[in-house]
Amino acid sequence: MAEGRSSNFRHQTILEQLSSNGQVFVHDLAEYFNVAQETIRRDLTKLESQKLLKKVHGGAVNIQSKFERNFSERAKVAIDEKKAIAVKAAGVIKSGDTLFIDFGSTTVEFSQSVKMINNLTVITNSPVIASIMQENPTIETILIGGQFIGSQYACLGAIALRNIGELFADYAVIGVGAIDVNRGIMDQNVDEAAVARKMLANSDKLIVLADSSKVNKHAINLVTGWENVDILVTTSKDFKIADKSNAIKTKIILANTGSDAE
Repeated sequence: MAEGRSSNFRHQTILEQLSSNGQVFVHDLAEYFNVAQETIRRDLTKLESQKLLKKVHGGAVNIQSKFERNFSERAKVAIDEKKAIAVKAAGVIKSGDTLFIDFGSTTVEFSQSVKMINNLTVITNSPVIASIMQENPTIETILIGGQFIGSQYACLGAIALRNIGELFADYAVIGVGAIDVNRGIMDQNVDEAAVARKMLANSDKLIVLADSSKVNKHAINLVTGWENVDILVTTSKDFKIADKSNAIKTKIILANTGSDAE
């Protein structure tokens, strides 16, 4: 029994149980947390408003599939925004740089833009991104191995993490499942989050790519806090990072789908 815990603790635990079991029940949660059933219903309503679960009679069910759609579906969302973000992010990169690039629909667009820069070294866990880079013969491409997940077109898991750990880069360029003004960069998939963390750990700087659909959202896994994000490239004009420590270093670059003005 988890008596006296905060709402944040309840929310995180509910999401963890959903991830493991696919469904939770109001009665069981109320008993576990030693709170009224109405408190649990309010918790579920809050999490549903954040698109983290779907309420059903007597409880809630997991909607991870709505977060982690396969690549062909994800690639159709906010395509103009992703292209604009890709162009702005590629403008940060210089000839001679070494990049980690994780796999995602936005990082694929980034790869299409950055392949125009000569003499890069690109390290990726995505065969799709590796193939794009090979269109420029001056780019050295290192493809990370591991368990290949067809729906995500990426290599994940322990082998991938071990391989990433042996390499170092100037930049890690990652897409995200969600960005939160207080917490930072988040992802719904445990393995994708682990790859992003490892790339960050072995890079001098982190570039995060996020279209407006990812802004002010939540996901189960925290990739990193804002203190480790050097550059955020986004199409969200109103996004502002909560600076509670007065030490936030993140530079926000706005990608405009119209005039492309910063």
